[in-house]
Amino acid sequence: MSRSRREWAQPFITAAVDAVRAVDVVPDAAEPWQLGLVDAACAIHDGALTPLELVESCLARIEAAEPAVGAFVSVSEDARSQAASLTGRPVHVLHGVPVGVKDLIDIAGTVTAAGTTVFTEPAAADAPVVSAVKSAGGIVLGKTHTHEIAFGVSTPQSRNPWDPSKMTSGSSGGSAAALAAGFVPAALGTDTGGSLRLPSSFCGTTAIKPTFGLVPIDGVRPLSWSHDVVGPMARDARDAYLLLKVLSGSSIGDPLLTLGRLPSAAGLRVGVPDDSFLAAARPEVVSAMDGVADVLADLGAGIVPVRLPDPGAFGAASSVMIFREAAEIYRPHVDGEPFSHDVQAFLEAGQDADAADYVMAQRVRRRLIQQVTEVLGAVDLLLMPSSPVPDLPHGTDSVDGVPLIPVLTPFMFPASLTGLPAIAFPAGATDAGMPIGAQLVGPAHGEALLTGAAAAYQSVTPWHLRRPPL
Repeated sequence: MSRSRREWAQPFITAAVDAVRAVDVVPDAAEPWQLGLVDAACAIHDGALTPLELVESCLARIEAAEPAVGAFVSVSEDARSQAASLTGRPVHVLHGVPVGVKDLIDIAGTVTAAGTTVFTEPAAADAPVVSAVKSAGGIVLGKTHTHEIAFGVSTPQSRNPWDPSKMTSGSSGGSAAALAAGFVPAALGTDTGGSLRLPSSFCGTTAIKPTFGLVPIDGVRPLSWSHDVVGPMARDARDAYLLLKVLSGSSIGDPLLTLGRLPSAAGLRVGVPDDSFLAAARPEVVSAMDGVADVLADLGAGIVPVRLPDPGAFGAASSVMIFREAAEIYRPHVDGEPFSHDVQAFLEAGQDADAADYVMAQRVRRRLIQQVTEVLGAVDLLLMPSSPVPDLPHGTDSVDGVPLIPVLTPFMFPASLTGLPAIAFPAGATDAGMPIGAQLVGPAHGEALLTGAAAAYQSVTPWHLRRPPL
């Protein structure tokens, strides 16, 4: 007797179902808060984790460790209810994934205090980057601390999860601390002269400073019209790139399809600046950069010595522009002295740069862009440190009498002044276990290339996998 078509086909689907059930799709993590952005999003899309389970785990982690870290200005009171309402099959890339937002970025109904007591009016609408996160299904878990109006490279309210006696750097220090501590799998920060990359270096996380203009900055409290960018912060390169795709409006429903296939390191020409360019970096930082170059070479990249302009030239031109623009932006507030001593001093000093100085800085900028463009004609990417020093005590505002901005930013302004993209990532550790950061700088709109190289490096190194002993 002949079998029905259904009976004939049944063994094929039964075998397939058994094979699928045998695959462990839950990432190897003891608790959901330990998951990075890609793993968390995929776990939710695969049905191995619910948004509520992830949010509950992150909130429990915050309750346990936030007193020692101080990453958040505030934590959302309705995050649980938002997560609980997300039922059914996920259709958005960040479906139910919690994200931290720097307190420089507008969230409707919430005061964007920017680390001050000056601003007290709640924002009328979400900034476009917050709207992008929400439209992609993400849950804003809270607002993270920033240096006052982002005019500095420390975040006094936050402490480094690796050692609470150490600083996070800044100004996106709250976001970096939240990531390192496991409070959120992703966060938003801003970068004018290193504010995404420096705290990532100090806290052992990853961040992408996007090409100037790629990500909208409407609804973000400004510091410098010519330098400000918003960017993604996460625990590794793939996570940061996934969030960048959301912020730039190029995401689709599935996390892995949105991520796409990243370029490899094989065949890349990686430029390494000479010793004179790296003069400000401490020996352990230079050694870590040599290690990154060696790994990239093992992965098939060519390491090419290059000569870049003196980093001081980038810093000088950027400083004139940033200080002058900040003085104009905050002119209505300067006379009343509402800001802290250092910020007030910077704003007042910015008024001393006249129009001729500003125009000359613009001319220097054009020259430096031309010189960097010529170097990038011979190589694909540039490798350099993030910070010249790997750690500093919490509360530090100067080193040997020199303010922190010039101390920490010599390797930040080549990307900031030119508007080029950069990715910062952990590349080593000091003898005391504090993270050491590296960065890759690439051509305009070369974020995929940068991410591919950093992800290739992270695929064979452990630094991004280390977690603070909180």
